[in-house]
Amino acid sequence: MNTHHNITRIRRFLTMLFASAFTVIIAASAFVWSKESMANNRIKLPDIGNTSNIIISGELEKKLGKAFLRSIRRSIPLSSDQEINDYAQQLGDKVAKFSEQPDRQFNFFVVRDYRINAFAGPDANIGLNTGLILAAESESELASVVAHEIAHVTQQHLQRAIETASQMSLPSAAATLAAVVLGATVPGVGPAAILAVQAGQVQKQINFTRSHEAEADRVGVQNLADAGFDPRSMPVFFGRLQTATTQYGQKIPEILLTHPAPVSRISDTAARAEKFPYKQVEDSQDFRLIRMKIRVNKQQQTSTNELIQALTDESKQGTPEIKDAARYGLALALMKDRQFEKARVILSALNKRNPTQLHYLTALALNEYRDNKPQRSLTLFHQARQQFPQSRAVNLLYAKVLLHNGKPQQALTHLNEDLQRYEPTPDVYDLLSIAYGQVDNSVRGFQFRAEYFFSLGLTKDAIIQLEQALRAADNNFYLSSQIENRINQFRAELNAPRLL
Repeated sequence: MNTHHNITRIRRFLTMLFASAFTVIIAASAFVWSKESMANNRIKLPDIGNTSNIIISGELEKKLGKAFLRSIRRSIPLSSDQEINDYAQQLGDKVAKFSEQPDRQFNFFVVRDYRINAFAGPDANIGLNTGLILAAESESELASVVAHEIAHVTQQHLQRAIETASQMSLPSAAATLAAVVLGATVPGVGPAAILAVQAGQVQKQINFTRSHEAEADRVGVQNLADAGFDPRSMPVFFGRLQTATTQYGQKIPEILLTHPAPVSRISDTAARAEKFPYKQVEDSQDFRLIRMKIRVNKQQQTSTNELIQALTDESKQGTPEIKDAARYGLALALMKDRQFEKARVILSALNKRNPTQLHYLTALALNEYRDNKPQRSLTLFHQARQQFPQSRAVNLLYAKVLLHNGKPQQALTHLNEDLQRYEPTPDVYDLLSIAYGQVDNSVRGFQFRAEYFFSLGLTKDAIIQLEQALRAADNNFYLSSQIENRINQFRAELNAPRLL
């Protein structure tokens, strides 16, 4: 295969992948509304390039999806705050339930990056930046981005990219997918190589990407309305982002760097949204509280006093719900400033008035823990666990505090429950490794430390941990065989020539 063909193939792969990110298109495709589609209140989509003839097995996409996540974790910091991640998953599930694939399992996670961006990867993995959550002035605006990304998945916009990636080894394919989605530099694909591609081929692929973005908008507006959100929020959000690029001193949002937001995209989505009856959609309190938590986390320690003053002022304005959100943020800022007694008074009052809001109770429990009141903290987390048994965040926070207070066996009960119910995250593997170490089960400790490294894309480090586990297993035949099998799996992935 000659060099020019390689370069052309790589460029085709890169441009196709930009359809998976929430980028703003240069021009929207025309679309005709029929009486039949209006009567059915569902959009009948035009054929803009069918990818259904590309056969990608579910097993292959799952493998690539997991490898993609590992590469993402290695490249950028993801949020380890389970309450924030739980909210993203719950919001995503609410929209996905009304998508073209309502039974599909989506994985939503939050990237700790204050630039405005979101992206979709293989196997329905969707990332939302903390900057995007802060930029959304309503929950419907945030949901509009989620709906757009879900549409990229359900309309199979990633299939061609996955087909191309399948010709690489698993680590290389995942790393390339992650690098393109994140706008990073792909090793071996420099500017000179990209410029060497024929102009006609580049233009053809860019046009196809624009069609994907337009289709994701159309499908997203429909799903947004069906899920009970305001479909008009999509053009409103686009418009505000475009305005931000023209304001003096305003940094251009990350999602606008590739394609500037045109009037055509705003008008196109606005026209579609107007087809739906207007209704006022109230933000959930969870949305307000999660945005407040991200805002407080963003604030630098040097300006905490200014934040405390600003939130004190905000807590006296607006509706009761908005005031409570500001008080919650104020309590978090006071905790950050180690003013635990003041935070305790605020959180206790919030929890008393709103006993069904878990964020107030968990914040109060964490305040006690950080104020060196472990027993009080454990009592509150036990209460939260009883009151919110389905909350993953409560379960993991409780396990972490148990572990830090010398109760590893109790912590393992909660951590193993998480393993059974959810796809494990690096944080869970890390806690399991520490817990098993504290109960003198070094083999399991090394095994979970290996899974921790592997989940971060550090496969060689994972193998080293498993080799230590193998030595610690002594003559236990069953355990040794299990460990050796996992080592072979890791090595096979590293050495695989390509996926297909």
